[in-house]
Amino acid sequence: MREKIVEFDWRDTDLGPLPHWDATLRIAIDMMLTWSFPSAVVWGPNLNVVHNDAYVALIGDRDQALGMRFDALWKNVWGDIGPWVFKALGGTTSFVEDQPHQITCTKMGAEGWFVFSYAPIRDEQYEVVGMLHTVIPSSASAAVHDRWREQAQSFERQIARYIADRDYIWRLSRDVMITVSLDLMMIGANPAWHRALGWSELQIQGMSILDLVHPADREEVEAAAIDFVNGTGPAELETRVRHVDGHYRWFHWSGSFDGSVLTAVGRDITADREEAMRQSQILLRNTQRLEAVGQVAGGMAHEMNNLLSGISGSLELLQRRLTQGRTEAIEGYVEMARDSVQRAMSLTHRLLAFSRHQPLAPAPLNVNAHLTTLEPMLRHVLGAEVSLSWQMDVEPWTVCLDAGQLETTLINLCANAREACLGRGNVAIRTINTRLASAFPEEGGLPPGDYLGLQVIDDGHGMPAEDVARAFEPFFTSKPIGRGSGMGLAMVHGFVGQSGGYVWIESSPDQGTKVCMLFPRSLEAIPQAPAVPVPQASRASGQRVLLVDDEHSLRAVMAEYLRERGFTVSDVTDANSALECFRHKGPYELVITDIGLPEGFSGRQMARAMRAITPDQKILFITGYVDQPLEPHILDVPGTALLIKPFELSTLANQALLLLDD
Repeated sequence: MREKIVEFDWRDTDLGPLPHWDATLRIAIDMMLTWSFPSAVVWGPNLNVVHNDAYVALIGDRDQALGMRFDALWKNVWGDIGPWVFKALGGTTSFVEDQPHQITCTKMGAEGWFVFSYAPIRDEQYEVVGMLHTVIPSSASAAVHDRWREQAQSFERQIARYIADRDYIWRLSRDVMITVSLDLMMIGANPAWHRALGWSELQIQGMSILDLVHPADREEVEAAAIDFVNGTGPAELETRVRHVDGHYRWFHWSGSFDGSVLTAVGRDITADREEAMRQSQILLRNTQRLEAVGQVAGGMAHEMNNLLSGISGSLELLQRRLTQGRTEAIEGYVEMARDSVQRAMSLTHRLLAFSRHQPLAPAPLNVNAHLTTLEPMLRHVLGAEVSLSWQMDVEPWTVCLDAGQLETTLINLCANAREACLGRGNVAIRTINTRLASAFPEEGGLPPGDYLGLQVIDDGHGMPAEDVARAFEPFFTSKPIGRGSGMGLAMVHGFVGQSGGYVWIESSPDQGTKVCMLFPRSLEAIPQAPAVPVPQASRASGQRVLLVDDEHSLRAVMAEYLRERGFTVSDVTDANSALECFRHKGPYELVITDIGLPEGFSGRQMARAMRAITPDQKILFITGYVDQPLEPHILDVPGTALLIKPFELSTLANQALLLLDD
């Protein structure tokens, strides 16, 4: 019968394909096949029969009973035995001696009287899923009855021992264990799961396992589950699972399938992956510092020489034409000079970002929502033949970032991705909640805590290890001459670092590139977006402005332009002179001041002194460099704004009008 059981096609029965049989069913059948008594395991809601050789000898020409319904096999006496079957399925063992049945044994060629026994079979959840049916001659001796009872009790003990062992492992295992239905719905989880991920038994009831898997891993998990159920594909998998707090942890999974329930065992490998990443980042940052300084100096000199040559040449030609009294085409020289100035402004902004001395205006931000607003612009940067996909965390943690600088960062990364894909490929942007259990990537790096990960991934030509190691150096570029200044990634590095985060690159030739950023989680509430005020007039109407800047030439052109725009301007060099004017020549509707002023008295200190006299004084800060970050609460004060040098004079006047109209 063992051979027939193996050869039988069980797919059309409740038992399903033999490789997927439940462990309890396998144990019961293995024991039943060794018994000398005619016995059968009756399993499942349709009571399918699996019997031994002695059972065949008893029922004779009905050897087609394998897989048959028990009630159909014994339909002639079902009225008598049916109640005992249901009693066994209710959990009670019965040995019915007072209702013997006459059976014709074809093999022996004679009729005999037999009594039946019914013993319930329980699964790993201690639910009754079947029964053991045993047939004993009614004339058997007491010794035979005792031997049957001993075997029946041994059967129950072995099943109970397996269930107890399995329950012991389930409860005390350090690895997480879950049971999942064929439609990937959670059935149960062991205590290690609850300890590792924080979800309670009530929370996971009725939840799909895919809801807990990281969005980037869901397709892989779904495909692996299908392959595993069908007996194909790998038996192991690594994936990320969401903690109840919102961050993700890495697990290495293996599993088993019993035909209806998938049991998966997972080992937490988060610490292992973080350590591997930490070690790789230590190697990446082990660069030659002096070589980097030389690269910065050489690149800065090269770029500024080009820009200054354009400005100088345009002004020289402009001067010659004015001296000659020729005014035709002078607008072209002005435009060439302005273009060079704009490029120089962009270069200095990127240098400030790299040096982490760029003035930032951080505010609580929902990165997912902000990325949605940036999508049209990023698609434009990538071009029509580069596909952009989003893999967003379901509930991203809030971060405190300068939204404008984040936008510039993503533009730079998407531009690099487009170049890497040669204008045709795929780019993905991911957000992921991440909890660091230890310092990252090493002591002195990011402290343990909660972070939001932001990743930009392309499937382009990738980068060799030596380029990855130098990628964040200013003016380093692997692009052809004339197709990049080498400041994009340097700016990204500076912005992320100044925001309290960390950035690294994962890439290899022909394997694409992933730029990974981690930003600290913020517990501040995201403010309601204020309506952007629009100035009602393009000119002032004589409002008094106090202008403070120690750069004489810059102060002179700013004052002249503001006067042309209708302001009444008083300009001074330092904070002491400004306070003197403020006390004796005020009031002023607006104070415009550089933050870095001479004589040890900064623009911030001067502003505090002025507001001690006039609490609602409106102040516009201007700066190109700050040795310390500007305190966020300063910009939160009504009537306060910040402009970063270099800027266009029209921008200065428009910002002044906005403040006065506020």
